[in-house]
Amino acid sequence: MKNTLPLFNWSLKKVLDAEPDSFIKARIRIIFTIISLSLLKSVLVIVIGAANEEWRQVARAVIAFSAYTLLLKILLYNPSRLKLLTHILLIIGIAVIWSNIFLYAHKINLPTIQFVFMVALSSFYILGSRLGMLYSVLGMFPVVLFLIFRSSFELNGVSDTHELGSPGYEIVVILNFITILVAHYLFYKAINLNISEKEKLNRELQISVAEANNLAASRSHFLSTMSHELRTPLNSVVGLSELLLLNKPADHQKDDLRILQLSALDLLSLINNVLDFNKIDSEKLTLEKVAFHLPDFIRNICDVLGVKANNKQLNFVLNIDEQLEHTHVVSDPTRLSQVIYNLVGNAIKFTEKGSVIIKLDLINKTDHTVDVLFSVQDTGIGISPDKHESIFEIFSQAESSTIRKYGGTGLGLAIVKQLLTLFDTQIQVESMECSGTRFFFTLSLATASHGVEKTMLNELPQEQDLSHLRILVAEDDEINRLVLRKQLDTLGITPLIVENGVLAYEAYQSWDFDVVLLDLHMPVAGGYDTIKRIRALSSPAKANVQVIAFTASVTEEQNIHSAGFNDFLYKPTNLEDLRNKLEKVAKNIDKKKE
Repeated sequence: MKNTLPLFNWSLKKVLDAEPDSFIKARIRIIFTIISLSLLKSVLVIVIGAANEEWRQVARAVIAFSAYTLLLKILLYNPSRLKLLTHILLIIGIAVIWSNIFLYAHKINLPTIQFVFMVALSSFYILGSRLGMLYSVLGMFPVVLFLIFRSSFELNGVSDTHELGSPGYEIVVILNFITILVAHYLFYKAINLNISEKEKLNRELQISVAEANNLAASRSHFLSTMSHELRTPLNSVVGLSELLLLNKPADHQKDDLRILQLSALDLLSLINNVLDFNKIDSEKLTLEKVAFHLPDFIRNICDVLGVKANNKQLNFVLNIDEQLEHTHVVSDPTRLSQVIYNLVGNAIKFTEKGSVIIKLDLINKTDHTVDVLFSVQDTGIGISPDKHESIFEIFSQAESSTIRKYGGTGLGLAIVKQLLTLFDTQIQVESMECSGTRFFFTLSLATASHGVEKTMLNELPQEQDLSHLRILVAEDDEINRLVLRKQLDTLGITPLIVENGVLAYEAYQSWDFDVVLLDLHMPVAGGYDTIKRIRALSSPAKANVQVIAFTASVTEEQNIHSAGFNDFLYKPTNLEDLRNKLEKVAKNIDKKKE
Protein backbone atom coordinates (compact mmCIF):
# COMPACT_ATOMS: atom_id res chain seq x y z
CA MET A 1 0.00 0.00 0.00
CA LYS A 2 1.19 3.53 -0.80
CA ASN A 3 2.29 5.53 2.24
CA THR A 4 0.28 8.58 1.23
CA LEU A 5 -2.70 9.45 -0.94
CA PRO A 6 -3.66 12.90 -2.31
CA LEU A 7 -3.77 15.51 0.47
CA PHE A 8 -7.44 16.36 -0.13
CA ASN A 9 -8.59 12.76 -0.43
CA TRP A 10 -11.83 12.09 1.49
CA SER A 11 -12.61 8.76 -0.20
CA LEU A 12 -12.37 5.56 1.84
CA LYS A 13 -12.64 3.54 -1.39
CA LYS A 14 -9.31 4.89 -2.67
CA VAL A 15 -7.64 3.85 0.57
CA LEU A 16 -9.09 0.33 0.40
CA ASP A 17 -8.29 -0.09 -3.30
CA ALA A 18 -4.61 0.55 -2.55
CA GLU A 19 -4.49 -2.18 0.14
CA PRO A 20 -4.51 -5.89 -0.88
CA ASP A 21 -4.57 -7.42 2.62
CA SER A 22 -8.12 -8.23 3.81
CA PHE A 23 -7.25 -7.91 7.52
CA ILE A 24 -5.69 -4.48 7.11
CA LYS A 25 -8.72 -3.42 5.08
CA ALA A 26 -10.96 -4.54 7.95
CA ARG A 27 -8.87 -2.58 10.46
CA ILE A 28 -9.06 0.54 8.30
CA ARG A 29 -12.86 0.16 8.06
CA ILE A 30 -13.11 -0.30 11.84
CA ILE A 31 -11.10 2.86 12.56
CA PHE A 32 -13.04 4.78 9.90
CA THR A 33 -16.34 3.65 11.47
CA ILE A 34 -15.27 4.56 14.99
CA ILE A 35 -14.04 8.02 13.92
CA SER A 36 -17.12 8.73 11.76
CA LEU A 37 -19.59 7.76 14.46
CA SER A 38 -17.52 9.62 17.07
CA LEU A 39 -17.77 12.76 14.92
CA LEU A 40 -21.53 12.25 14.74
CA LYS A 41 -21.72 11.80 18.53
CA SER A 42 -19.60 14.93 19.06
CA VAL A 43 -21.92 17.01 16.89
CA LEU A 44 -24.92 15.57 18.74
CA VAL A 45 -23.40 16.39 22.14
CA ILE A 46 -22.55 19.93 21.01
CA VAL A 47 -26.09 20.58 19.78
CA ILE A 48 -27.96 18.98 22.70
CA GLY A 49 -25.43 20.18 25.30
CA ALA A 50 -25.78 23.80 24.08
CA ALA A 51 -29.56 23.51 24.12
CA ASN A 52 -29.44 22.29 27.74
CA GLU A 53 -26.63 24.72 28.66
CA GLU A 54 -24.31 21.82 29.57
CA TRP A 55 -21.20 23.77 28.63
CA ARG A 56 -18.69 21.30 30.07
CA GLN A 57 -20.11 18.61 27.81
CA VAL A 58 -20.04 21.05 24.89
CA ALA A 59 -16.40 21.97 25.54
CA ARG A 60 -15.38 18.31 25.71
CA ALA A 61 -17.35 17.54 22.52
CA VAL A 62 -15.70 20.44 20.62
CA ILE A 63 -12.23 19.20 21.55
CA ALA A 64 -13.22 15.63 20.61
CA PHE A 65 -14.70 16.80 17.28
CA SER A 66 -11.48 18.63 16.35
CA ALA A 67 -9.35 15.63 17.29
CA TYR A 68 -11.56 13.16 15.39
CA THR A 69 -11.57 15.38 12.28
CA LEU A 70 -7.76 15.50 12.31
CA LEU A 71 -7.54 11.72 12.78
CA LEU A 72 -9.96 11.08 9.91
CA LYS A 73 -7.90 13.31 7.62
CA ILE A 74 -4.69 11.46 8.56
CA LEU A 75 -6.38 8.08 7.95
CA LEU A 76 -7.55 9.06 4.45
CA TYR A 77 -4.27 10.80 3.57
CA ASN A 78 -1.69 8.50 5.13
CA PRO A 79 -3.30 5.12 6.03
CA SER A 80 0.14 3.61 6.79
CA ARG A 81 -0.16 5.48 10.14
CA LEU A 82 -3.02 3.17 11.09
CA LYS A 83 -1.42 1.95 14.32
CA LEU A 84 -0.54 5.48 15.46
CA LEU A 85 -4.14 6.56 14.85
CA THR A 86 -5.34 3.56 16.84
CA HIS A 87 -3.14 4.52 19.79
CA ILE A 88 -4.52 8.08 19.72
CA LEU A 89 -8.14 6.85 19.49
CA LEU A 90 -7.61 4.46 22.38
CA ILE A 91 -6.07 7.19 24.51
CA ILE A 92 -9.07 9.42 23.75
CA GLY A 93 -11.43 6.54 24.61
CA ILE A 94 -9.68 5.92 27.92
CA ALA A 95 -9.80 9.68 28.67
CA VAL A 96 -13.57 9.61 28.01
CA ILE A 97 -13.98 6.65 30.43
CA TRP A 98 -12.02 8.39 33.20
CA SER A 99 -13.77 11.74 32.70
CA ASN A 100 -17.22 10.12 32.59
CA ILE A 101 -16.66 8.42 35.93
CA PHE A 102 -14.76 11.09 37.84
CA LEU A 103 -15.77 14.44 36.22
CA TYR A 104 -19.22 14.13 34.68
CA ALA A 105 -21.50 11.21 35.54
CA HIS A 106 -19.75 10.24 38.79
CA LYS A 107 -21.06 6.74 38.25
CA ILE A 108 -20.68 3.76 35.95
CA ASN A 109 -23.34 4.32 33.33
CA LEU A 110 -24.09 2.48 30.07
CA PRO A 111 -22.00 4.73 27.77
CA THR A 112 -18.99 4.22 30.05
CA ILE A 113 -19.37 0.42 29.82
CA GLN A 114 -19.72 0.74 26.06
CA PHE A 115 -16.51 2.76 25.82
CA VAL A 116 -14.67 0.16 27.92
CA PHE A 117 -15.86 -2.53 25.53
CA MET A 118 -14.91 -0.48 22.45
CA VAL A 119 -11.42 0.16 23.81
CA ALA A 120 -10.96 -3.56 24.45
CA LEU A 121 -12.17 -4.79 21.07
CA SER A 122 -10.38 -2.06 19.09
CA SER A 123 -7.05 -2.64 20.83
CA PHE A 124 -7.21 -6.42 20.42
CA TYR A 125 -8.44 -6.34 16.80
CA ILE A 126 -5.97 -3.73 15.56
CA LEU A 127 -2.90 -3.82 17.81
CA GLY A 128 -2.76 -7.47 18.86
CA SER A 129 -2.90 -9.35 22.14
CA ARG A 130 -0.15 -7.59 24.18
CA LEU A 131 -1.21 -4.00 23.52
CA GLY A 132 -4.82 -5.11 23.57
CA MET A 133 -4.33 -6.40 27.11
CA LEU A 134 -2.58 -3.17 28.16
CA TYR A 135 -5.28 -0.83 26.84
CA SER A 136 -8.07 -3.06 28.13
CA VAL A 137 -6.61 -2.89 31.65
CA LEU A 138 -6.25 0.91 31.38
CA GLY A 139 -9.90 1.15 30.25
CA MET A 140 -11.24 -1.15 32.97
CA PHE A 141 -9.07 0.22 35.78
CA PRO A 142 -11.17 3.37 36.52
CA VAL A 143 -14.31 1.18 36.69
CA VAL A 144 -12.66 -1.11 39.25
CA LEU A 145 -11.27 1.92 41.11
CA PHE A 146 -14.70 3.54 41.30
CA LEU A 147 -16.34 0.34 42.56
CA ILE A 148 -13.76 0.02 45.35
CA PHE A 149 -13.82 3.70 46.46
CA ARG A 150 -17.38 4.63 45.48
CA SER A 151 -18.39 5.58 49.04
CA SER A 152 -15.43 7.96 49.30
CA PHE A 153 -16.56 9.83 46.23
CA GLU A 154 -20.07 10.17 47.55
CA LEU A 155 -18.93 11.35 51.03
CA ASN A 156 -16.77 14.01 49.46
CA GLY A 157 -19.82 15.51 47.85
CA VAL A 158 -19.01 14.60 44.31
CA SER A 159 -21.93 12.31 43.75
CA ASP A 160 -23.81 14.98 41.75
CA THR A 161 -23.91 14.10 38.06
CA HIS A 162 -23.45 16.10 34.87
CA GLU A 163 -24.75 13.52 32.39
CA LEU A 164 -25.89 14.54 28.96
CA GLY A 165 -29.58 15.23 28.87
CA SER A 166 -32.22 13.31 26.99
CA PRO A 167 -32.58 12.49 24.14
CA GLY A 168 -28.84 12.99 23.55
CA TYR A 169 -27.95 10.35 26.14
CA GLU A 170 -30.10 7.71 24.46
CA ILE A 171 -28.79 8.53 20.96
CA VAL A 172 -25.17 8.29 22.15
CA VAL A 173 -25.94 4.85 23.65
CA ILE A 174 -27.48 3.70 20.36
CA LEU A 175 -24.53 5.00 18.33
CA ASN A 176 -22.13 3.23 20.69
CA PHE A 177 -24.01 0.00 20.14
CA ILE A 178 -23.84 0.56 16.39
CA THR A 179 -20.08 1.16 16.66
CA ILE A 180 -19.57 -2.10 18.56
CA LEU A 181 -21.80 -4.01 16.15
CA VAL A 182 -20.13 -2.66 13.00
CA ALA A 183 -16.60 -3.22 14.37
CA HIS A 184 -17.40 -6.86 15.14
CA TYR A 185 -19.06 -7.33 11.78
CA LEU A 186 -16.14 -5.85 9.82
CA PHE A 187 -13.50 -7.84 11.67
CA TYR A 188 -15.26 -11.18 11.43
CA LYS A 189 -16.14 -10.49 7.82
CA ALA A 190 -12.40 -10.11 7.23
CA ILE A 191 -11.76 -13.41 9.04
CA ASN A 192 -14.34 -15.20 6.89
CA LEU A 193 -12.95 -13.59 3.75
CA ASN A 194 -9.44 -14.67 4.72
CA ILE A 195 -10.66 -18.22 5.35
CA SER A 196 -12.44 -18.24 1.99
CA GLU A 197 -9.30 -17.01 0.26
CA LYS A 198 -7.26 -19.74 1.95
CA GLU A 199 -9.82 -22.38 1.00
CA LYS A 200 -9.69 -21.14 -2.57
CA LEU A 201 -5.89 -21.28 -2.50
CA ASN A 202 -6.08 -24.79 -1.03
CA ARG A 203 -8.39 -25.88 -3.82
CA GLU A 204 -6.07 -24.35 -6.39
CA LEU A 205 -3.14 -26.04 -4.67
CA GLN A 206 -4.93 -29.39 -4.75
CA ILE A 207 -5.60 -28.93 -8.45
CA SER A 208 -1.94 -28.00 -9.00
CA VAL A 209 -0.78 -31.04 -7.01
CA ALA A 210 -3.10 -33.29 -9.02
CA GLU A 211 -1.79 -31.79 -12.26
CA ALA A 212 1.79 -32.23 -11.03
CA ASN A 213 1.09 -35.86 -10.12
CA ASN A 214 -0.49 -36.45 -13.51
CA LEU A 215 2.50 -34.81 -15.14
CA ALA A 216 4.88 -36.97 -13.10
CA ALA A 217 2.89 -40.08 -14.03
CA SER A 218 2.95 -39.04 -17.68
CA ARG A 219 6.69 -38.43 -17.46
CA SER A 220 7.21 -41.80 -15.84
CA HIS A 221 5.08 -43.50 -18.49
CA PHE A 222 6.92 -41.65 -21.24
CA LEU A 223 10.30 -42.64 -19.84
CA SER A 224 9.16 -46.22 -19.41
CA THR A 225 7.99 -46.32 -23.03
CA MET A 226 11.15 -44.63 -24.30
CA SER A 227 13.20 -47.03 -22.20
CA HIS A 228 11.59 -49.96 -23.95
CA GLU A 229 11.92 -48.42 -27.41
CA LEU A 230 15.58 -47.42 -26.92
CA ARG A 231 16.74 -50.55 -25.15
CA THR A 232 15.16 -52.96 -27.62
CA PRO A 233 17.45 -52.10 -30.58
CA LEU A 234 20.33 -51.45 -28.17
CA ASN A 235 19.90 -54.99 -26.87
CA SER A 236 20.81 -56.28 -30.30
CA VAL A 237 23.91 -54.11 -30.62
CA VAL A 238 25.28 -54.96 -27.16
CA GLY A 239 24.37 -58.64 -27.36
CA LEU A 240 25.73 -59.27 -30.86
CA SER A 241 28.96 -57.34 -30.26
CA GLU A 242 29.52 -59.40 -27.11
CA LEU A 243 28.87 -62.66 -28.95
CA LEU A 244 31.13 -61.69 -31.85
CA LEU A 245 33.96 -60.90 -29.43
CA LEU A 246 33.51 -64.35 -27.86
CA ASN A 247 33.89 -66.01 -31.29
CA LYS A 248 37.61 -65.15 -31.45
CA PRO A 249 37.53 -62.58 -34.26
CA ALA A 250 40.65 -61.45 -36.11
CA ASP A 251 42.73 -58.73 -34.46
CA HIS A 252 41.57 -55.98 -36.84
CA GLN A 253 37.94 -57.07 -36.31
CA LYS A 254 38.41 -57.20 -32.55
CA ASP A 255 39.28 -53.49 -32.37
CA ASP A 256 36.25 -52.56 -34.46
CA LEU A 257 33.98 -54.71 -32.33
CA ARG A 258 35.33 -53.21 -29.11
CA ILE A 259 34.64 -49.71 -30.45
CA LEU A 260 31.11 -50.82 -31.37
CA GLN A 261 30.61 -52.35 -27.94
CA LEU A 262 31.97 -49.28 -26.12
CA SER A 263 29.73 -46.96 -28.12
CA ALA A 264 26.71 -49.10 -27.29
CA LEU A 265 27.68 -49.17 -23.61
CA ASP A 266 28.08 -45.37 -23.62
CA LEU A 267 24.60 -45.03 -25.06
CA LEU A 268 23.28 -47.50 -22.51
CA SER A 269 24.94 -45.54 -19.70
CA LEU A 270 23.27 -42.35 -20.91
CA ILE A 271 19.86 -44.03 -21.03
CA ASN A 272 20.41 -45.51 -17.57
CA ASN A 273 21.38 -42.09 -16.17
CA VAL A 274 18.21 -40.44 -17.46
CA LEU A 275 15.95 -43.26 -16.31
CA ASP A 276 17.65 -43.75 -12.96
CA PHE A 277 17.49 -40.03 -12.23
CA ASN A 278 13.74 -40.20 -12.77
CA LYS A 279 13.56 -43.29 -10.56
CA ILE A 280 15.63 -41.73 -7.75
CA ASP A 281 13.65 -38.50 -8.01
CA SER A 282 10.41 -40.44 -7.48
CA GLU A 283 12.02 -42.33 -4.55
CA LYS A 284 11.42 -45.70 -6.22
CA LEU A 285 15.04 -46.84 -6.37
CA THR A 286 16.31 -49.21 -3.68
CA LEU A 287 19.65 -50.95 -3.33
CA GLU A 288 20.02 -54.69 -3.85
CA LYS A 289 22.10 -56.96 -1.64
CA VAL A 290 24.31 -59.17 -3.79
CA ALA A 291 27.55 -60.91 -2.86
CA PHE A 292 30.51 -60.28 -5.17
CA HIS A 293 34.31 -60.21 -5.19
CA LEU A 294 35.20 -56.52 -4.94
CA PRO A 295 38.63 -56.50 -6.69
CA ASP A 296 37.43 -58.55 -9.68
CA PHE A 297 34.31 -56.43 -9.89
CA ILE A 298 36.38 -53.22 -10.17
CA ARG A 299 38.84 -54.82 -12.61
CA ASN A 300 36.01 -55.86 -14.95
CA ILE A 301 34.69 -52.29 -15.03
CA CYS A 302 38.16 -50.84 -15.61
CA ASP A 303 38.94 -53.33 -18.39
CA VAL A 304 36.16 -51.80 -20.45
CA LEU A 305 37.00 -48.20 -19.51
CA GLY A 306 40.72 -48.83 -20.04
CA VAL A 307 40.09 -49.29 -23.76
CA LYS A 308 38.66 -45.76 -23.94
CA ALA A 309 41.67 -44.39 -22.04
CA ASN A 310 44.11 -46.24 -24.30
CA ASN A 311 42.36 -44.81 -27.35
CA LYS A 312 43.24 -41.33 -26.01
CA GLN A 313 46.80 -42.51 -25.17
CA LEU A 314 46.26 -41.86 -21.47
CA ASN A 315 48.13 -43.64 -18.70
CA PHE A 316 45.34 -45.69 -17.12
CA VAL A 317 46.20 -47.05 -13.66
CA LEU A 318 44.20 -49.19 -11.24
CA ASN A 319 45.61 -49.59 -7.72
CA ILE A 320 43.77 -51.93 -5.34
CA ASP A 321 45.00 -52.28 -1.77
CA GLU A 322 46.48 -55.78 -1.31
CA GLN A 323 44.50 -56.18 1.91
CA LEU A 324 41.32 -56.10 -0.20
CA GLU A 325 42.43 -58.84 -2.58
CA HIS A 326 40.34 -61.60 -0.96
CA THR A 327 37.41 -59.39 0.07
CA HIS A 328 33.88 -60.44 -0.84
CA VAL A 329 31.24 -57.84 -0.03
CA VAL A 330 27.46 -57.53 -0.05
CA SER A 331 26.12 -54.49 -1.87
CA ASP A 332 24.46 -53.36 -5.08
CA PRO A 333 27.00 -54.01 -7.87
CA THR A 334 24.79 -52.44 -10.53
CA ARG A 335 24.59 -49.05 -8.78
CA LEU A 336 28.22 -49.15 -7.66
CA SER A 337 29.34 -49.86 -11.23
CA GLN A 338 27.23 -46.91 -12.37
CA VAL A 339 29.05 -44.64 -9.90
CA ILE A 340 32.49 -45.89 -10.98
CA TYR A 341 31.58 -45.78 -14.67
CA ASN A 342 30.42 -42.16 -14.42
CA LEU A 343 33.43 -40.96 -12.42
CA VAL A 344 36.05 -42.76 -14.49
CA GLY A 345 34.23 -41.96 -17.73
CA ASN A 346 34.29 -38.25 -16.83
CA ALA A 347 37.97 -38.45 -15.90
CA ILE A 348 38.79 -39.93 -19.32
CA LYS A 349 36.52 -37.48 -21.15
CA PHE A 350 38.03 -34.35 -19.57
CA THR A 351 41.68 -35.44 -19.72
CA GLU A 352 43.56 -34.72 -22.94
CA LYS A 353 46.94 -35.99 -21.79
CA GLY A 354 48.47 -37.46 -18.69
CA SER A 355 46.85 -40.12 -16.53
CA VAL A 356 43.71 -41.42 -14.91
CA ILE A 357 44.24 -43.26 -11.62
CA ILE A 358 41.63 -45.37 -9.81
CA LYS A 359 42.47 -46.38 -6.24
CA LEU A 360 40.82 -48.56 -3.64
CA ASP A 361 42.29 -48.24 -0.13
CA LEU A 362 41.31 -50.17 2.97
CA ILE A 363 40.38 -47.72 5.75
CA ASN A 364 39.06 -50.09 8.39
CA LYS A 365 38.14 -53.75 8.64
CA THR A 366 36.12 -55.68 11.21
CA ASP A 367 34.63 -59.14 11.33
CA HIS A 368 31.43 -57.81 9.82
CA THR A 369 32.31 -54.80 7.66
CA VAL A 370 35.02 -53.27 5.55
CA ASP A 371 35.47 -49.52 4.94
CA VAL A 372 36.93 -48.75 1.54
CA LEU A 373 38.09 -45.41 0.15
CA PHE A 374 37.36 -45.13 -3.59
CA SER A 375 39.15 -42.38 -5.51
CA VAL A 376 39.39 -41.35 -9.16
CA GLN A 377 42.14 -38.87 -10.02
CA ASP A 378 43.02 -37.33 -13.37
CA THR A 379 45.30 -34.70 -14.88
CA GLY A 380 42.51 -33.07 -16.88
CA ILE A 381 41.05 -29.59 -17.16
CA GLY A 382 40.17 -29.32 -13.46
CA ILE A 383 37.36 -27.43 -11.79
CA SER A 384 37.56 -24.01 -10.16
CA PRO A 385 36.68 -24.06 -6.42
CA ASP A 386 33.58 -21.89 -6.89
CA LYS A 387 32.10 -24.59 -9.14
CA HIS A 388 32.60 -27.53 -6.79
CA GLU A 389 28.96 -27.45 -5.64
CA SER A 390 27.23 -26.64 -8.93
CA ILE A 391 28.77 -29.56 -10.87
CA PHE A 392 26.57 -31.96 -8.87
CA GLU A 393 23.37 -30.21 -9.94
CA ILE A 394 21.19 -31.71 -12.64
CA PHE A 395 22.08 -30.74 -16.23
CA SER A 396 25.01 -28.68 -14.93
CA GLN A 397 28.66 -28.53 -15.96
CA ALA A 398 31.43 -26.29 -14.67
CA GLU A 399 31.48 -24.03 -17.75
CA SER A 400 29.18 -23.65 -20.77
CA SER A 401 32.24 -24.09 -23.00
CA THR A 402 32.70 -27.56 -21.49
CA ILE A 403 29.45 -28.72 -23.06
CA ARG A 404 30.45 -27.36 -26.46
CA LYS A 405 33.89 -28.96 -26.37
CA TYR A 406 33.30 -32.25 -24.57
CA GLY A 407 29.54 -32.83 -24.86
CA GLY A 408 27.49 -34.64 -22.23
CA THR A 409 24.18 -34.05 -20.45
CA GLY A 410 25.44 -32.95 -17.05
CA LEU A 411 23.55 -35.84 -15.46
CA GLY A 412 26.50 -38.07 -14.52
CA LEU A 413 27.64 -36.35 -11.34
CA ALA A 414 24.07 -35.65 -10.23
CA ILE A 415 23.39 -39.38 -10.51
CA VAL A 416 26.61 -40.17 -8.63
CA LYS A 417 25.65 -37.84 -5.79
CA GLN A 418 22.16 -39.28 -5.44
CA LEU A 419 23.28 -42.90 -5.73
CA LEU A 420 25.93 -42.43 -3.05
CA THR A 421 23.25 -40.94 -0.81
CA LEU A 422 21.51 -44.31 -1.05
CA PHE A 423 24.81 -45.90 0.02
CA ASP A 424 24.78 -43.54 3.04
CA THR A 425 27.89 -41.65 1.96
CA GLN A 426 28.84 -38.47 0.07
CA ILE A 427 30.99 -37.68 -2.93
CA GLN A 428 33.85 -35.25 -2.33
CA VAL A 429 36.04 -33.36 -4.79
CA GLU A 430 39.51 -31.82 -4.77
CA SER A 431 40.36 -29.76 -7.82
CA MET A 432 41.81 -26.56 -9.16
CA GLU A 433 41.32 -25.18 -12.65
CA CYS A 434 43.90 -26.64 -15.10
CA SER A 435 45.33 -28.84 -12.30
CA GLY A 436 43.34 -32.05 -12.56
CA THR A 437 40.57 -33.42 -10.34
CA ARG A 438 40.18 -36.03 -7.63
CA PHE A 439 36.77 -37.44 -6.73
CA PHE A 440 36.58 -39.71 -3.71
CA PHE A 441 34.12 -41.34 -1.31
CA THR A 442 34.14 -43.95 1.44
CA LEU A 443 31.83 -46.96 1.52
CA SER A 444 31.13 -49.13 4.53
CA LEU A 445 30.31 -52.55 3.07
CA ALA A 446 29.12 -55.72 4.77
CA THR A 447 31.41 -58.67 4.20
CA ALA A 448 29.79 -61.55 2.34
CA SER A 449 30.24 -64.09 5.13
CA HIS A 450 28.09 -61.97 7.53
CA GLY A 451 25.69 -59.87 5.48
CA VAL A 452 24.05 -62.83 3.71
CA GLU A 453 23.81 -66.57 3.94
CA LYS A 454 27.03 -68.35 3.09
CA THR A 455 25.31 -70.01 0.14
CA MET A 456 25.36 -66.62 -1.58
CA LEU A 457 29.12 -66.94 -1.93
CA ASN A 458 28.48 -69.83 -4.24
CA GLU A 459 26.37 -67.52 -6.39
CA LEU A 460 29.37 -65.46 -7.40
CA PRO A 461 29.91 -65.59 -11.17
CA GLN A 462 31.29 -68.98 -12.13
CA GLU A 463 31.04 -71.38 -15.00
CA GLN A 464 28.34 -74.04 -14.58
CA ASP A 465 26.82 -76.55 -16.95
CA LEU A 466 23.41 -75.21 -17.91
CA SER A 467 22.80 -77.35 -20.98
CA HIS A 468 20.19 -79.48 -19.19
CA LEU A 469 17.85 -76.51 -18.61
CA ARG A 470 14.61 -76.54 -20.58
CA ILE A 471 13.81 -72.92 -21.39
CA LEU A 472 10.76 -71.30 -22.96
CA VAL A 473 11.22 -67.75 -24.25
CA ALA A 474 8.50 -65.33 -25.41
CA GLU A 475 9.90 -62.27 -27.25
CA ASP A 476 8.16 -60.28 -29.98
CA ASP A 477 11.20 -58.56 -31.50
CA GLU A 478 12.86 -60.64 -34.23
CA ILE A 479 16.37 -59.29 -33.65
CA ASN A 480 16.10 -59.84 -29.90
CA ARG A 481 14.99 -63.43 -30.54
CA LEU A 482 18.07 -63.93 -32.67
CA VAL A 483 20.37 -62.45 -30.00
CA LEU A 484 18.77 -64.52 -27.24
CA ARG A 485 19.07 -67.69 -29.25
CA LYS A 486 22.78 -67.03 -29.84
CA GLN A 487 23.38 -66.14 -26.17
CA LEU A 488 21.64 -69.29 -24.95
CA ASP A 489 23.47 -71.34 -27.57
CA THR A 490 26.75 -70.00 -26.13
CA LEU A 491 25.62 -71.37 -22.74
CA GLY A 492 24.87 -74.73 -24.32
CA ILE A 493 21.10 -74.31 -24.13
CA THR A 494 18.61 -74.95 -26.91
CA PRO A 495 15.49 -72.94 -26.07
CA LEU A 496 11.99 -72.88 -27.48
CA ILE A 497 11.34 -69.28 -28.59
CA VAL A 498 7.88 -67.96 -29.49
CA GLU A 499 6.56 -64.55 -30.52
CA ASN A 500 3.87 -63.73 -27.94
CA GLY A 501 2.22 -64.74 -24.69
CA VAL A 502 -0.57 -66.80 -26.28
CA LEU A 503 1.93 -69.06 -28.06
CA ALA A 504 4.01 -69.23 -24.88
CA TYR A 505 1.02 -70.41 -22.82
CA GLU A 506 0.07 -73.03 -25.42
CA ALA A 507 3.66 -74.32 -25.58
CA TYR A 508 3.91 -74.37 -21.79
CA GLN A 509 0.79 -76.53 -21.54
CA SER A 510 2.16 -78.98 -24.09
CA TRP A 511 5.70 -79.45 -22.77
CA ASP A 512 7.60 -79.24 -19.49
CA PHE A 513 10.04 -76.39 -18.87
CA ASP A 514 12.40 -75.49 -16.04
CA VAL A 515 12.15 -71.75 -16.58
CA VAL A 516 10.03 -69.37 -18.64
CA LEU A 517 11.44 -66.07 -19.88
CA LEU A 518 8.66 -63.61 -20.71
CA ASP A 519 8.92 -60.22 -22.37
CA LEU A 520 6.47 -57.95 -20.55
CA HIS A 521 5.19 -56.02 -23.56
CA MET A 522 4.18 -58.11 -26.56
CA PRO A 523 1.29 -58.04 -29.03
CA VAL A 524 -1.68 -60.41 -28.57
CA ALA A 525 -0.68 -61.16 -24.94
CA GLY A 526 2.14 -59.69 -22.85
CA GLY A 527 4.09 -61.09 -19.93
CA TYR A 528 1.63 -59.91 -17.25
CA ASP A 529 -1.33 -61.67 -18.87
CA THR A 530 0.67 -64.83 -19.49
CA ILE A 531 1.98 -65.24 -15.96
CA LYS A 532 -1.55 -64.85 -14.58
CA ARG A 533 -2.65 -67.80 -16.69
CA ILE A 534 0.41 -69.85 -15.71
CA ARG A 535 -0.02 -69.20 -11.98
CA ALA A 536 -3.71 -70.14 -12.26
CA LEU A 537 -2.99 -73.66 -13.55
CA SER A 538 -4.41 -76.49 -11.42
CA SER A 539 -1.15 -78.44 -11.37
CA PRO A 540 1.13 -77.09 -8.58
CA ALA A 541 4.26 -78.16 -10.45
CA LYS A 542 3.12 -76.29 -13.54
CA ALA A 543 1.81 -73.24 -11.69
CA ASN A 544 4.99 -72.75 -9.63
CA VAL A 545 7.54 -72.82 -12.44
CA GLN A 546 10.36 -70.25 -12.32
CA VAL A 547 9.33 -67.26 -14.47
CA ILE A 548 11.73 -64.43 -15.31
CA ALA A 549 10.48 -61.13 -16.69
CA PHE A 550 12.38 -59.80 -19.65
CA THR A 551 11.90 -56.01 -19.93
CA ALA A 552 13.40 -52.83 -21.30
CA SER A 553 11.62 -50.66 -18.72
CA VAL A 554 13.36 -49.70 -15.46
CA THR A 555 10.18 -48.40 -13.80
CA GLU A 556 8.32 -51.72 -13.52
CA GLU A 557 10.37 -53.53 -10.88
CA GLN A 558 7.66 -53.32 -8.21
CA ASN A 559 4.94 -54.41 -10.65
CA ILE A 560 7.07 -57.35 -11.76
CA HIS A 561 7.37 -58.78 -8.26
CA SER A 562 3.72 -58.19 -7.35
CA ALA A 563 2.61 -59.92 -10.56
CA GLY A 564 4.27 -63.16 -9.48
CA PHE A 565 7.55 -63.18 -11.40
CA ASN A 566 10.48 -64.85 -9.63
CA ASP A 567 13.08 -62.55 -11.13
CA PHE A 568 13.70 -60.13 -13.98
CA LEU A 569 16.29 -59.24 -16.59
CA TYR A 570 16.78 -55.78 -18.03
CA LYS A 571 17.35 -55.20 -21.72
CA PRO A 572 19.97 -55.07 -23.05
CA THR A 573 21.04 -58.23 -21.27
CA ASN A 574 24.67 -59.24 -21.32
CA LEU A 575 25.71 -62.86 -21.29
CA GLU A 576 27.00 -62.78 -17.71
CA ASP A 577 23.70 -61.49 -16.29
CA LEU A 578 21.77 -64.12 -18.22
CA ARG A 579 24.11 -66.84 -17.00
CA ASN A 580 23.80 -65.68 -13.37
CA LYS A 581 20.00 -65.77 -13.46
CA LEU A 582 19.94 -69.22 -15.03
CA GLU A 583 22.50 -70.54 -12.55
CA LYS A 584 20.13 -69.57 -9.73
CA VAL A 585 17.36 -71.51 -11.46
CA ALA A 586 19.65 -74.54 -11.88
CA LYS A 587 20.61 -74.43 -8.17
CA ASN A 588 16.93 -74.32 -7.14
CA ILE A 589 16.21 -77.34 -9.31
CA ASP A 590 19.15 -79.25 -7.80
CA LYS A 591 17.95 -78.42 -4.26
CA LYS A 592 14.47 -79.79 -5.02
CA LYS A 593 16.00 -83.03 -6.33
CA GLU A 594 17.99 -83.42 -3.09
